[in-house]
Amino acid sequence: MSDVVIIGGGYAGVHATHAAIQAGGHVTLIEPTGRHGLVTRGAAIAGGRSPLTDADLDLQELFDPSAVEVVASPAVGLDHAARTVATADGRRWPGESVVITSGAVPAPPPVEGAADHAWQLGSIADAIAVRARLATAGSVVVVGGGATGVQLAAEVASAYPDRQVTVVEAGPRLLPDEPSPLGHSASRILRAAGVHVRTTTPVLSVTARGVRLANAVHLDGVVLWAGGWQPTGAALLPTAPVTDGRLQVDTDLQVLGHPGIFAAGDVAHHLDVARRPLPMSAQIAVQAGAAAGRNAVTWGRSGYTRHPRLIELGRVVQMGADRGVARMGPLRLGTRPTDRLVPLLHLTIDLRHLWRLGGLGAVQHHAPGRVDRTSGRPAPIRERTASPVRQPDPIGPRHG
Repeated sequence: MSDVVIIGGGYAGVHATHAAIQAGGHVTLIEPTGRHGLVTRGAAIAGGRSPLTDADLDLQELFDPSAVEVVASPAVGLDHAARTVATADGRRWPGESVVITSGAVPAPPPVEGAADHAWQLGSIADAIAVRARLATAGSVVVVGGGATGVQLAAEVASAYPDRQVTVVEAGPRLLPDEPSPLGHSASRILRAAGVHVRTTTPVLSVTARGVRLANAVHLDGVVLWAGGWQPTGAALLPTAPVTDGRLQVDTDLQVLGHPGIFAAGDVAHHLDVARRPLPMSAQIAVQAGAAAGRNAVTWGRSGYTRHPRLIELGRVVQMGADRGVARMGPLRLGTRPTDRLVPLLHLTIDLRHLWRLGGLGAVQHHAPGRVDRTSGRPAPIRERTASPVRQPDPIGPRHG
């Protein structure tokens, strides 16, 4: 029996694993792919700017096998009373405690035809499938002007400057969840890259040829759907209370009414110190995952847990190789020339993530654009089986 069974190898899952090891625990890490998807690089991979070697890393290489057993099979059931997880290969994995970090998947598009004809970016496998489709595409229509949408539009325009790229947003401006200056800056950057920006323009339907808009205009092209997210926790723990589909957790990240079961990342309804809901993001997943992993070990051994203070530090939206917008506390980046600082900030955050998990070795081997040091060529990649499936497994992890 492991000290902790962790479900999901996304950002929350790998940091929960690392923290549990630091606390002296033995971990069973259940991740269907056996790999940690670096989904903050997803838009760059889908657009074609970043190499496929940037997509993910092998969990077996990331963690000491004497401390972590990686199970490359989907979790299909959780006996919360026995704290035992069942996987699709027929095995059962008991632990002193369990941490759910199964993340979120793209929400089903609420528009006619979108489920059949639109491509969604919910995982690294999706990013690879989108990349393959865009290689033979003509025009591209990105539906949704949030962070994912503007990143995708910028990346596609950067990789394919000869193609028409349009981003369509139902609301009055891009980045509706961010301060308006960032939305205006994002629009400026996209237009400078040749992207057509349509705001206040709802999509009525999606067809095999493109999208039909509320103003009776039809836009031809491959449709990339950048809508909302649907947490996956209720699929594994249907008896738990949820808010907006996210598992309710106590201040020590135990699922309410389920002792010994912790949740972190997109799957959990995290609150800040003022008891306000925190967004689903990689930065919250990292903080919560580390706290949940540590608490899961100490709870199993002594019943003791800590109560972390989760802080939303801001948002970084890289748009192509050399520009972007960001909010860091009161600081706003996105005007000229501050927009050029955003890619450096994004890289710093990416490398910090790797450093915290595996030190210098992880940075050297998994930094963006890494190459094989003996040949100077991009590192070889294994054969991949990604497919353009629009609706992923409901309990497959995203980045949480």
